[in-house]
Amino acid sequence: MKVGEVVKHIRMSKRLKSANVYTDILSRPAISRFEKGLSDTTSDKLFKILANLNVSLDEFHFIYTNYNQENDFDFLKKYSHAFYLNDLESLKKLQVSTEQKYNRNSQLKQLHYSTLCNLTISYITNKPSDMNCLNVLKDYLLECDEWTYYELVLFTNSLDFFSEDLILLLYKRTKKKLDYFGQLRKYNNEVFSLISNILVVFIIKNDLNQSTYFYKELKLNLSETNNKMYEKTMLIFFKELISAMKSKQLNITIVDTIIALFKCLDMPLKTNQCSKLVGIVKKNNQSWIL
Repeated sequence: MKVGEVVKHIRMSKRLKSANVYTDILSRPAISRFEKGLSDTTSDKLFKILANLNVSLDEFHFIYTNYNQENDFDFLKKYSHAFYLNDLESLKKLQVSTEQKYNRNSQLKQLHYSTLCNLTISYITNKPSDMNCLNVLKDYLLECDEWTYYELVLFTNSLDFFSEDLILLLYKRTKKKLDYFGQLRKYNNEVFSLISNILVVFIIKNDLNQSTYFYKELKLNLSETNNKMYEKTMLIFFKELISAMKSKQLNITIVDTIIALFKCLDMPLKTNQCSKLVGIVKKNNQSWIL
């Protein structure tokens, strides 16, 4: 379907009159041609039309693509699952498929996805990272002045391969932008995820100063929505780990309760991640179990 045809479908399904949608935007003859798919319109006018339809651009794109998720979402879902399960076979297939897509259409994100898979395979197999691959991601993020959701996700998923100095540099450069993104629901979740993952990096490195700093940053970036259970649970979890790093004692009752909660909620990847992190903190600090 053409853009105008999709707009008509949405308008009709909401029982909206043409006047409710097109007044001061398109003339009557232009409306007829547009909704029949015989003509297009400017992006500026389309934004106004969508506002009158009470439909976001993301929602419109979802309907326009016949309710199919974007390829980016599909890749990230498969990548995250393979990463947390150390599924090398799936990562290799993703690496090959994204490399082939890049060779066909030169779409830069496919190069980034292929590179991400390559670096992850080296990480899991304890092999040195390919510096050319590392530089592809590093140079892109450093040279990109205007970050969007895509760059946030790319940075979040690249943390394991970057040096501490590079992580701090990129975070410092994007901090003001993150404050802005935090006002948007879609970005807010990714900001919390990014800071959580940075915090995990420094907890693993047993860096108390940076762990404390990013814990405070995490508290400042709680979602503005009412659904804060997951975020508050993770804050409690991280607080106990940082406390253990300070005192060399870990309140095992609290962390075990949180891990059991994730298990009960059928979140195996998060359960596994938290369990591993507790083990690392114990090993790093020889924590006493209370």
